[in-house]
Amino acid sequence: MSNSNSNSSEVVTANLLRMAGYGLLLLALSNFAEALIPPRFGQDATWEFTTLAKLVGTSPVPIIGLVLVFYGESTARSAFGKTILKVLSWLSLVLGIFYILMFLIGVSSAIRINNDNNTQANFILSQQISQISAAKENLKNTNDNNLQRAADFIEKRSPNLKLNKSDPNELRKQLTDEITKSENEVKLKVEENKSRTFRQLIKQAIKSYFEAIISALVLFGIWSQTKWARTNVKRKKKGSKTPASLADIASAPTLENESSTNESEDP
Repeated sequence: MSNSNSNSSEVVTANLLRMAGYGLLLLALSNFAEALIPPRFGQDATWEFTTLAKLVGTSPVPIIGLVLVFYGESTARSAFGKTILKVLSWLSLVLGIFYILMFLIGVSSAIRINNDNNTQANFILSQQISQISAAKENLKNTNDNNLQRAADFIEKRSPNLKLNKSDPNELRKQLTDEITKSENEVKLKVEENKSRTFRQLIKQAIKSYFEAIISALVLFGIWSQTKWARTNVKRKKKGSKTPASLADIASAPTLENESSTNESEDP
C-alpha cells in the first residue's frame, strides 16, 4: 500500500514539473516571437545585436523548460507524449545551432556597429573642424571693427577670458589661439566619445557571446542526454538486477538437495 502511494505521489510530482516545463517553453516561444518578428537580418546591425542580447538573456527559460519536460523520462507518458519528447529532443539541437548562428551574427553586427559609430563620429568631427577652419579664415580677413565685435561676443560667453582689445594684432593672435584651443577640445571630446562607445559595445558583446556559447553547449548536452527519447529505448540503470521472487528462492537448488540427489543416483 505504501509503495502504491509512493508511486502515485511520484507521478503527480512528475506531472507538475512537466506542466511547468511546457509553460516555460510557451513563454520562451513568446519571447522568441517578440524578438524575431519582424526579422531584419542583414538590414539593421543594431537590431541584430539587441536581438542577440534579448535571446541569450532569456535562454534559461527554454533550457529549464526542456529539463522539466524530460523529467522522469518515459514514465507515465502516453504515446503522444513520447512523440512530443522526440520532437523536443531534436528541438534542443536546433536551438543549440540557432544560438551558435546568433553568436556569429552578433560578431558581425558588433563590427558593423563599431564601424558605423566611427563613421558618424568622424562626420561630426569633420563638420565641426570645417566650422572652426571657416572661423579662422574669417578672422584673418576681418577688419578691426568686426574684430572688436567678435571679441565682445567671446567675452560675453567666456567672462574669465581677458582679451587685449586695444591692440588689434594682439587681439587677432589671442582669438586665433582660442579657436585652436577649441579645435583641440573638439577633437579630444570626439575621441573620448568614440572610446567610451567602443568600451560599452565590447562589454555588451562579450556578455552576449559568453551567454550564447554557454546556452548552446547546455542545449547540445540536453540533446545528447535525451537519445532515449529519440530512439524510444528506456535506459537501464547500471548494476540493477531483477529481484527474485519467493517461489524462485524456494525452488532454487541447495547444497543438501544436490548431495542427496547425487547419492540416490549412485548404483
